[in-house]
Amino acid sequence: MKDGKYRILHFRKEFERNLPVFINVVKGVDNAKFVHIICYLGKDCGLPDILADAGYEVLYLGFHKKSLKVFKPRVVFKLAEILKEKHIDIIHCQKHKPTVYGTLASLISGGIPVITHVHGLARTRSLKRRFLNWIILKSVRKVIAVSDSVRSDVIKSNWRVDPAKVVTVKNCINLATIDDIAAGRRDARIKLGIPEDETVFGTVGRLVTTKGQTYLIDAFSEVGKNVPGARLVIIGDGPLFKKLLKKVEKLEISSRVLFTGYRKDVLELIRGFDVFVLPSLAEGLSIALLEAMASRLPVIASNVGGIPEVFGGCHCGRLIPPRDIAALSSAMLEIGSLDQEHKKLLGESGRRRIEEAFTSGVMIKNMREIYESVLTGNR
Repeated sequence: MKDGKYRILHFRKEFERNLPVFINVVKGVDNAKFVHIICYLGKDCGLPDILADAGYEVLYLGFHKKSLKVFKPRVVFKLAEILKEKHIDIIHCQKHKPTVYGTLASLISGGIPVITHVHGLARTRSLKRRFLNWIILKSVRKVIAVSDSVRSDVIKSNWRVDPAKVVTVKNCINLATIDDIAAGRRDARIKLGIPEDETVFGTVGRLVTTKGQTYLIDAFSEVGKNVPGARLVIIGDGPLFKKLLKKVEKLEISSRVLFTGYRKDVLELIRGFDVFVLPSLAEGLSIALLEAMASRLPVIASNVGGIPEVFGGCHCGRLIPPRDIAALSSAMLEIGSLDQEHKKLLGESGRRRIEEAFTSGVMIKNMREIYESVLTGNR
């Protein structure tokens, strides 16, 4: 402790964009008691950083992503210098690589407590990683999983990890960010260039295999045969863009499918959706799903990972098996054909579920308790 405050170093890979969940935690966890410092393995890319602009100290170790494909001892020693210089009390590492470097730096800096955060399923993919985790996790004080399914996966896939040190802190969102948006359905449709009378199915996410957009496109192709006014909006970018675009062209539905690319105004655009669809093959706990439900949209999502935990027992849409095109198209036809009043009821049910269990205040409280328990040595 320095100046009457505990100092937490949030150690991450690269700054790519402003992450609402991370920002909420840093700003929300008792800044009267804790000092939050953010440190990235990578270089400063010059993008706008909300936390830096708010006055938080942000550091960059300056290593190129490609150079980190092999172990770099220099990272350990450079990080250890920062830990001593900044009088760090806790290292909070996000994902695997920062955890490896953070734990080693801690060991040569007097054993500063390390927390690691696991965001998805099947993160222990190989025998090599399993062996490395077996060594590293012995020194990690807490493993935070973003859902109960991720927690179970961590315990199952890592040799002899102490289940007591693996805890669930579910991703949550700041409802004020959503409620402060003035744009409505009509405004969103104007931005998207979509007529008022079309039935819009939409999804948000990186264009990668695990997000399942290829199955959504197949399902939408079937839906379009029965609903002439149907439209599919895919928000996000990624390595599969060209492949998905070719698929749309091959199915001859290009005029009905809109790829927006990466957008900063996602929360405004989804106001123009009639139904939100998340066809993921694996999912820790989807922020996009939380935001859609908080925006009062009926939702259809794959029954995988932490998604059923988000639904709970609420009647906000449909859970369907992953990769099941027939089940997905059937659910889209069912929910899409409901009148506006029924869609509104599903949307309101989803909103209540988020208000009950997934507001940022819940996550902030849980994170504060974990930091305090680590500092006092309690389990």
